[in-house]
Amino acid sequence: MSDPLLSSLCRICNIQVPKYTCPRCSLQTCSLACSKRHKAWSSCNGQRDPTAYKPVSQLATPSGIDHDYNFLHGIEHRIERSERAIVEDRCLVDREELVYARTGERLHKGKRNQVAGAAQIERTLLSMGTVVHRAPKGMQRNRENGTSWSKGSRCIHWQVEWMVDNGQRKVLNKVIGNNLIGEVYLAILDEERTSKMTGQEKKAERKRKADELKQRISKIARTDGPEEDLTPIPALQNPETGAWSLSPFLIPDVALGDPLKHTISLSQHLYLLRPRTPSSFPKVLVPLDPSKSLDQQLKRRAVLEFPTIFVLDSGPQDLPGQFMLEHTYITATGQKPMGEDLEGRRRLIEEMSTSGEDTSNSDSDSD
Repeated sequence: MSDPLLSSLCRICNIQVPKYTCPRCSLQTCSLACSKRHKAWSSCNGQRDPTAYKPVSQLATPSGIDHDYNFLHGIEHRIERSERAIVEDRCLVDREELVYARTGERLHKGKRNQVAGAAQIERTLLSMGTVVHRAPKGMQRNRENGTSWSKGSRCIHWQVEWMVDNGQRKVLNKVIGNNLIGEVYLAILDEERTSKMTGQEKKAERKRKADELKQRISKIARTDGPEEDLTPIPALQNPETGAWSLSPFLIPDVALGDPLKHTISLSQHLYLLRPRTPSSFPKVLVPLDPSKSLDQQLKRRAVLEFPTIFVLDSGPQDLPGQFMLEHTYITATGQKPMGEDLEGRRRLIEEMSTSGEDTSNSDSDSD
């Protein structure tokens, strides 16, 4: 029996009968080892070149049609993957914007990309004199912003970034604008403490809180007696003027003065971060009062997408070196206080909105 021709054997080892054909260069090999050796020697990637010339006799075959179909399907698949990346993963654009880019027609007319209650939020921010600087769309700060409008409380439901553990750890939390920030922070601490408990410890904690609530209710019921049990206080006459005084005597000072304020004392200090300061300066902080609401302390202030609150052990007089107070920053830079800058911007916005309404009215009158 005669030996087989070399041209009919594997082009790499010249020993075995070939079993595989390289899709790119049509070289025949007998095994995976010879195929890998061929790719290394010839710098061949083993992928078919869809632009390579093929005679009609090879195209008008089932394999030729499959090759063209796979090529077109691969293009479509890469387009879908790119769209998914920029719309869902990175949130750079909306799907509606892609449709508009292809067809030139918008699916929904009017303002786009607005959260629920955006108009109420804008009106509230304008009345507060608060400016919200927007981060570029798709950036992490923009994606994390979950600020919305609370219909029940009729105020802004802020997304807040809490920098706890002396600014070393970030916690994102939603805060109702009219809630006291001290109570909100205590609730965050309680939630973190509860999350570390076992099931049995959580059950004991719920029972303890229920017992405390019952005790407070019973104490209030004992102190608030019925009005008919009160002894009427007689009217007195002033011996000097002869006038009769109908005011009761021995009234506690609390009843005569303003009601007691709800004060909250924390072992730590809360500070609001002032955004858009030079990187050569330390972080600029504004001390916050835990007994006031978030909306009260954001008046005539600016935030980057949403407020950032630092929780530090140090008081305003002994801040670490990486922080500085706002009044120190204003003295060093000569800038105006934040409230004065924002007041000017607020007046400018109101003037622009008023002039826009006047222009639209004049246009409608001319028609």
